[in-house]
Amino acid sequence: MIRSRMIRILLDREFRRLRKNPSALMLIGLLSAGALLMATSRPVSNDNSQLNTDSQAACDVWLIYDERTEWLDYLAANLPDVPTVRIVHRDRVPIENRSWKLPPGDGAVEILNSNDGYGIQRTNRGSAFGKVILNGRYPGKDRSTLDPFWNWFWPTLTEYHTQGLRFELSSEPLSTPPENIPASLEDTSVADLITNELIATMLLLIVMFFACCHLLVSFTAQDRERGTLSALVLSPANTSEILLAKFLFHLLISLGGCVSIVAILKPIVLTQPVLWLVILLTSIGLMCVGTCIATLAKTQASAALLALCYMLGGTVLFYLATKFTAFHFIKQIAFENYTFPLLFATMKHPVSVFHAPGLGSMCVLVGVWIAVARTCFYRYGWR
Repeated sequence: MIRSRMIRILLDREFRRLRKNPSALMLIGLLSAGALLMATSRPVSNDNSQLNTDSQAACDVWLIYDERTEWLDYLAANLPDVPTVRIVHRDRVPIENRSWKLPPGDGAVEILNSNDGYGIQRTNRGSAFGKVILNGRYPGKDRSTLDPFWNWFWPTLTEYHTQGLRFELSSEPLSTPPENIPASLEDTSVADLITNELIATMLLLIVMFFACCHLLVSFTAQDRERGTLSALVLSPANTSEILLAKFLFHLLISLGGCVSIVAILKPIVLTQPVLWLVILLTSIGLMCVGTCIATLAKTQASAALLALCYMLGGTVLFYLATKFTAFHFIKQIAFENYTFPLLFATMKHPVSVFHAPGLGSMCVLVGVWIAVARTCFYRYGWR
């Protein structure tokens, strides 16, 4: 039986320890300060993205493909009102003098399959693995005319949740001959791909990992190494109350850091239920991972090292999943796999809880982690 009074006492103990070591929250403070500087400053202009009064209006876009795929079908079913997007096969694009003859002011985005060593592989379900190159062709000299298209394309693609595909982008004026188009991400400024929504999503992920995994591992391993955790188990507080108090404490820190960053960068997103549901599930999942790490590690140093290995291992896994199908299937059972697309989608535009891609799978995976963390803590956590 869980007693609310005992939970309050245990929470007060955690907050007292935090007050004695306020530097533990220094990273969250630095991230919030960085978000504040971003929100109160203007982007630095450069030669590739200068805005001026003569900039052209948003152009209509022809999305040109060689092979129809499932993610293209999803895009076709969710076309925007502005700009007008036409999804057409290459054979249906009018050609004159070996160049596309598009209506004046229209742009184009050419979809090319990679010609590298691993190419595009397909499974029985039709899902693809490999690299897709997007060649943006904008009219005139202002590449910002394609921005409304990209602002629709990337969030919609994220909603579809393309697994195993890696997209690379290049952009050139429509007047450039096709044979001179450099189809590589290296030809596009990385700064063009960085948006406030992407930065906010990355900051949220860092805050949640720090508060719910790294900090929990550090505090729990410290209690275990000093014998404080064994003393708590011998106190009137039962094991369930100790674990619940730890989870509530770190969840409050995570929510506080996420609220501050979202409120600074994009406060309107605070009204999105999907955002808070994803933050809640991700925080709980990371706390379960941290509990397992702190439970199985013998010392605080080894626990901190395991937490770092978990973070780096996940990064390597997500990268290898874009190249090898075996890693792609392993990636499917990681709840973090669903966190980034859902957070980024909610940052771009409202997402319904009933239509959020992967939310159900994420709930199931986090539920499994809760059962595993509870079992580990009950059997080995306090010893």
